[in-house]
Amino acid sequence: MFIALTAFLISFLLLAKPGTLLVRSATYLARFFHLSEYSIAFIFMSIGTSMPEFFVGISSAISGTSALSLGNIMGANFINMTLVLAATALIAGEVTIDGALSKQNFWLVAVLAFLPPLLAYDGIISRGDGVVLLASFGIYMWKVVGEKEYFTKTLNNITTEKNFAQNALASLSKFFIAISLLLLSSALVVWSGTALARDLSFNLLSFGVLFVAIGTTLPEIALGIRAAMLGHASMSMGNILGSVSFNAAFITGAVSIIRPIPVAAGAHLALISAALLAAFILFNIFIYVNSSVSRKEAWWLVGLYAAFFATEMFYLN
Repeated sequence: MFIALTAFLISFLLLAKPGTLLVRSATYLARFFHLSEYSIAFIFMSIGTSMPEFFVGISSAISGTSALSLGNIMGANFINMTLVLAATALIAGEVTIDGALSKQNFWLVAVLAFLPPLLAYDGIISRGDGVVLLASFGIYMWKVVGEKEYFTKTLNNITTEKNFAQNALASLSKFFIAISLLLLSSALVVWSGTALARDLSFNLLSFGVLFVAIGTTLPEIALGIRAAMLGHASMSMGNILGSVSFNAAFITGAVSIIRPIPVAAGAHLALISAALLAAFILFNIFIYVNSSVSRKEAWWLVGLYAAFFATEMFYLN
């Protein structure tokens, strides 16, 4: 158990750094081509910061522990909607949601977020379900990218033609280094997490929600804090919504196609689903009342996560 715990903690450290490297390389290219602040966050950063979840999902599918991946994805989405959003609001003072399109986008993300638990209630997320999830993600991306007015606030160019080739090569090198580290760390977190769950008598779904998700969302937390400190809180919002949709639809779909995900449709799944629903309801109230998330409202999100964690631990014991 000591070896598994040590390996699990080390894998956390290995998961955090590659996500940051991926974000930096993607951001460099996006800024060079004058893409919008939201598109950088939603398309490039959200995919980059979701790579830990993706590789954990692939590793768990190959090793036959795909329930760990589903728990990780649902837990990561819950953390994105609570702790990541709260951290950004607490530092920035407020995270503003602009326009009716943002609210419409939120509802679409909510639908994608709840597709995996809904599909799991028959006891398995099958390959057919995986196709549905991937198709849903493709339709969602097509719709969002087509809303051009949502991608208008561009960031300043941070490079010139003179140093572009050199910086692009460096970014590409960092990208492959990050991918290699993610492959190693994801395999390590799946092995150590499975061993710990067995030793602690946790089911894989709950262990993924409570513990693995904390490690895989470290890049999102770091990005949210950094974006808030630099005065770009909207980037964190774009990253949150993008990560939730990518995690729920694309990663779950890809993992279930590789190997169907068996799920015990019991109290654990119901509790996790209820907590995720509560997070979306709170966020929905915030954006429809004030079109923003304030510091005071951020503490509600922190409290929700703490209440869920305590309830889940009490239930497991």
